[in-house]
Amino acid sequence: MPIRINPAVAAIPYGDRKKLKTLVAGREGLADLMSGNPCTPMPPFIRDRLRESLDSGLARYTDYWGLAELRRRLSAWLQSECGVEADPEESLIITHGVQEALYVVFRTVLRAGDQVLIPSPHYANYLLNTVACGAEPVFVPLAEDEGFIPDIRRLRSLITPRARLLVFSNPNNPLGVVWPEQILRELAETAREHDLLVVADEIYRDFAAPGPPRSIASLPGMKERTFTCSGFSKSCFMMGLRVGYLAGPAEAVFHIKQLHYLITLCPSLPGQVAALAALECPREQLEPLHREYRETLEHLYRGVAALPGVSCVRPGGSFYVFPNLRRCGRSSLELAVELVEQAGVMTLPGTEFGSLGEGYLRLSVAAGRKQVEEGLGRLTRYMEERGPG
Repeated sequence: MPIRINPAVAAIPYGDRKKLKTLVAGREGLADLMSGNPCTPMPPFIRDRLRESLDSGLARYTDYWGLAELRRRLSAWLQSECGVEADPEESLIITHGVQEALYVVFRTVLRAGDQVLIPSPHYANYLLNTVACGAEPVFVPLAEDEGFIPDIRRLRSLITPRARLLVFSNPNNPLGVVWPEQILRELAETAREHDLLVVADEIYRDFAAPGPPRSIASLPGMKERTFTCSGFSKSCFMMGLRVGYLAGPAEAVFHIKQLHYLITLCPSLPGQVAALAALECPREQLEPLHREYRETLEHLYRGVAALPGVSCVRPGGSFYVFPNLRRCGRSSLELAVELVEQAGVMTLPGTEFGSLGEGYLRLSVAAGRKQVEEGLGRLTRYMEERGPG
C-alpha cells in the first residue's frame, strides 16, 4: 500500500548541497572551501563550564522554553548589545539552533497561500521552510552590480496583498555582505507600511567588520513585528551543541512555544550550560578568533578577486564570498563538480541558494586558514590552466 505524503513536505526541494555531499563522500585530500561548519574549538572558558556540568552526572530536562537564567542573561545581552527588547518570560525562547527557530516562526505565522519575500540569492532554508508551510516564495533579486544590497523600489514592486513575511540574514549567507543601517531603516519602513512580519537571521553578527550591524528589531515600530533569530553556534564555535534563540512579539511567541514543545520538549541541558558560559566568556578568548575569521575572509576575497575574469563583491561579514565565475562557461553545479574532480576543491554551487545564484560559487573560510590557502592555490591553477574565456 503506497504511503500518502503531505504535499507540502513532498514539495521541499532537494538542494545542490546534498548532491555535492554525496560526490565528496569518501574522497581524501580535498581542499575545503565548502563547509559552513567552523573547525575552531570552543574557547577554554566554555569547555571548562561544560566539563563541570557533565562531571556532575546530572542531565535532567530543563524548562521547556530554556533555562530561566539563560533567558534572563540573554535578554539583558540583547538589550545592551543589540538594542532589542525581549522579555525573558514572554518574548524569548531557547531553540535547537537557528534552524528550529526559523521553522517554528514560519509554521506559526504562515498560512497556505501567504507569500514570503526572500531577497535572493538566499540561505536555502528560507525557501525550504516556506514550501514546507504551504506558503509561496517571492524572490527579490539582489544584483551584483548593486553590491547585493536590496533595491527598495524593486522590493516594494513585488509586494501583493498576500505578502506576509520578509526574511533575510545580516550579515548575509551566502553573499558575505552586510546591509547598512539606512537600508535596514528603509526595510523597516516598508514592513510597517505594508504590515509585514520580519524574520532577521543574525547568526553571523560577530563576524561583521568593522562592527556588528544594526538589529532591525531595535528600530522604531519594529519590536512588534520582528522575530530575531540567532544563536551560539558560529560566534562561540559550539555548532554541535545546537543552541539558538528566538526573540519576538509575545502574542506570537506564546503560540510558538506550544509548537516548540511538540518538536523538542526542551533544549539540550549541556548546550544551555555552554550558552550561559558563552555569555560570560572573557572577550580575550573570543575576539581573537572572530578577528582571525575576518582576516581570513579578506584574504580569500583578495585571492578570488585577483583571478582573471572573476568578479566578486567585497564581503563585510560571515564566512563567505560569492564570486561570479560565469566566464568558465558551465553551470554552477557543473563547475562545482568539476572543481572536486579536477582541482580537488570543494565549493558550493550558487544554485544551492536559488536560481539567481546561477553562475556563482559560495566559498567559505570555515575550514581555517590552511585550507583556504590550499584551496586558493588549487583554484588559481585550475583557472590559469584554462586561460581567459
